[in-house]
Amino acid sequence: MGGARFRDRVAIVTGGASGIARATSHILASEGARVVIADINIDDADKVANEIKAQGGQAIALRVDVTSLDEANRMAKAALDKFGQIDIMANIAGGAIPAEIGPFSQSDKEVWDRIFALNLYGPLNCCRAVINHMIERRYGKIVNVASVAGMVGQANTADYAAAKGGIIAFTKSLAKELAQYGINVNCVSPALTGTGRVLSMPEEFLQRQIKMIHLGRYGKPEEIANVIVFLASDEASFVTGANYVVDGGLTLSY
Repeated sequence: MGGARFRDRVAIVTGGASGIARATSHILASEGARVVIADINIDDADKVANEIKAQGGQAIALRVDVTSLDEANRMAKAALDKFGQIDIMANIAGGAIPAEIGPFSQSDKEVWDRIFALNLYGPLNCCRAVINHMIERRYGKIVNVASVAGMVGQANTADYAAAKGGIIAFTKSLAKELAQYGINVNCVSPALTGTGRVLSMPEEFLQRQIKMIHLGRYGKPEEIANVIVFLASDEASFVTGANYVVDGGLTLSY
């Protein structure tokens, strides 16, 4: 594969079987990283790993449920056993559950628990699994994916917005803790992005979101991935605790 920006780096990408995380995995690998494709869907994760290897890169696929700290710990151990180090932790797995979008007044705790387990506890689990290794090496790049919903709120996904707001606060807090060890912790907040999960959401919901995006369209997974990859690189060595908004101008409406 072509570039060498991430030569000698090892990256874990959660949710790597699809969408923004799949695009991120491909870009990292194309620039020299050895990539761990971590996803609950092992068949699609295998496909992405095989795509990368077919292009001359190095990748492995792991079935991981990020809502489990035990599984996150096993993921980190498997990465270390295979590649000997972890340099980049990209926490991208997450999202609203299309069938459960609706008014908070009609929601229930089981839905909240699922949303929080995936979108808040997932990144916490994965950070906890890799953080001491990064501290020992005094090097690491953590990139969490939140959402503009966590910044400005979003009707009919209040639980999701709350979880993503928590990720933004967690990112800033962890950045303060880890700066002394040379570890950068940043966050990316996309607006509506044309992934399979998003496109399966109710059309009325999608059109309402698009109307608020000044560029008048969905984001492309690669457009979000490019920002994640920048924050995972040494080019962003003086950036920590930041929340990069990649939203086509949506938050200009607020």
